[in-house]
Amino acid sequence: MDQREVLAAWEKFIERGTLSSDLNSSVAASWQRSKRHQVTIDRARAPLVADAELFRLRSKHASLRHAARCALENSKTFLSDANSIMILTDPTGLIIDTQGDDRVIDAGRTVHLEHGGRWSEADIGTNAIGAALAESKPVQIRGAEHFCSKVQRWTCAAVPVHDPTDGELLGVVDISGPANTFNPQSLALAVAVGHHVESVLAQSVRQEHEQLLCRFLAKRSLWSNDEYIVLDRRGLILHATERALSAIENDRHGARGNAPTRFLKTLPFEEWPGKLRELLPNASFNLIENEGSGIGAIVVLHARRRQPTADRDMQNRKPEIERRDTADLSPPRKDSAPGRRPLERNIASAAFGFVARDPTVRSIVRQVETAAARKMPILIRGETGTGKEQLARHAHDVSGRTGAFVPVNCAALPESLIEAELFGYAEGAFTGARRGGAIGLVKEADGGTLFLDEIGDMPVALQAVLLRLLDDWTVRPVGGVRSKVDVFLVSATNASLDKAIAAGRFRSDLLYRLNTLEVTLPKLRDRNDFDAIVRHLLGAIDPHCEITPATVAHLAARAWPGNIRELRNMLARFTLAAADGLIDEASVEATIDRSAQTEPGSLHDIQRARILVVYAETAGNISETARRLGVSRNTIYRALGQKKPT
Repeated sequence: MDQREVLAAWEKFIERGTLSSDLNSSVAASWQRSKRHQVTIDRARAPLVADAELFRLRSKHASLRHAARCALENSKTFLSDANSIMILTDPTGLIIDTQGDDRVIDAGRTVHLEHGGRWSEADIGTNAIGAALAESKPVQIRGAEHFCSKVQRWTCAAVPVHDPTDGELLGVVDISGPANTFNPQSLALAVAVGHHVESVLAQSVRQEHEQLLCRFLAKRSLWSNDEYIVLDRRGLILHATERALSAIENDRHGARGNAPTRFLKTLPFEEWPGKLRELLPNASFNLIENEGSGIGAIVVLHARRRQPTADRDMQNRKPEIERRDTADLSPPRKDSAPGRRPLERNIASAAFGFVARDPTVRSIVRQVETAAARKMPILIRGETGTGKEQLARHAHDVSGRTGAFVPVNCAALPESLIEAELFGYAEGAFTGARRGGAIGLVKEADGGTLFLDEIGDMPVALQAVLLRLLDDWTVRPVGGVRSKVDVFLVSATNASLDKAIAAGRFRSDLLYRLNTLEVTLPKLRDRNDFDAIVRHLLGAIDPHCEITPATVAHLAARAWPGNIRELRNMLARFTLAAADGLIDEASVEATIDRSAQTEPGSLHDIQRARILVVYAETAGNISETARRLGVSRNTIYRALGQKKPT
């Protein structure tokens, strides 16, 4: 049906309640649902939530936003002149991120097609986001197919995104624009992006599982006589003893499988201890974090024996939170400064130090230690996984400062609430503010270290806020009063800041404030202490596991694009597959081959997604798509699932 026929069918449905047999089945079903929701056709715009609620929901769905970030950033480029925008929503249809053509983003505000807008069918009638949520499948809605007349100026294509572990609906990826820019391939692009996001989520889940198992293996000897359960963030049981499984199942009235703990998925991580205590009152819990976000827990059911006083004290205290460590620093010097915080307070740091036998790295560590003692701002550059955060933690530990080490992911701070996140807010400062207010990240680092990670992806608004802070180190909570802070500043990036400055994405005056000392950690393949790194990491992961010299040499020849983090995760995988506690070349090759066979988000998937993007940009022109990508037309036809015309 063309748009005039659809409009006539819409008017007929509104006036008489009858549906045309030629109408798309998804559109017809959505119109009927909209009517049952009592949506009026004159509804001019979607509901818009308050800033505090938007902040809460964006934080709640941080993992989904992170998985979609790359696709959204790329859309800024390939949709900038396409009269279209890419949208990410939560499972209720609330928009949590947008990117694309700035003109369309501005136009979308007239109907609240923006951050905080609710686009379920119950809120604004038939639209692609709402229909994709309702039917759990890709949907394209064009112009007059929308239920509300004011929204019929738009066209949209949406695809639901699901959790790769259990299929739970996480949100929607949508491509929207003015109705006159309708492109039938927008749906293919949305589907490709949706698959990409799910692949990133699956990779993230695997990495989290490896990190959890690394932590467990590093401390397993402490619980040799105990029963234990390793849980991921979704309450999924990754590893457990038979008796521990029986105990948790009995406490849940005979429930089987993972059901007893899957309810944890719906809870904020800070509520886990209370719920786990209800489930297993005699257990102790080690909660595991990664970059400030909970990724799981190790539950220990202690054997029936007289516990040492220290164990009883630990069991009665607040559960221990472990932090992520990405490299292995050589042990700190014995001559610690007065008042220095001992490293033993951080069990993760004790388990994973920082190997610095390479002369370049050793020189970097010495420079960092000197700058830390003088509280000079430090900028650490290096590829992902080279150990930037771990070096920052080492700088904090040798600085003699007694305050906290507070990591801040600059790319994840929501622009609308940057000041509230950094400086905190007073009670009642805005609607939805927490009772008692919030201290803020900078105040939390008072007397300690503020670690600014991913500064290359820092929003421009955050750069301006930081410049004001660095002028006088004064903070003012939203709705509160000013106060001075004493903070040691360490920053890190894997981006080219020179290019960002040239492109106007990063302020040069801010860079000069951050890099009093600037160091660059070498890539793993450029270091000459690979053997020492392998053996130290392996000793921390599983002290009872050994590796042959030939296998170390074999591993050293690999590229290691993920650097030390990739190496550590791979070693953890090797220990799980090692026969008789020995890692040899045969077991390494077998493990690597299995990983390659099951890797989602393959090169083929990435290439196909790129083809679909360019295909959409060229309005479905096969020849132009092939020319831009430098491939044959047959390649394009295969990616589209079409046969070449004869």
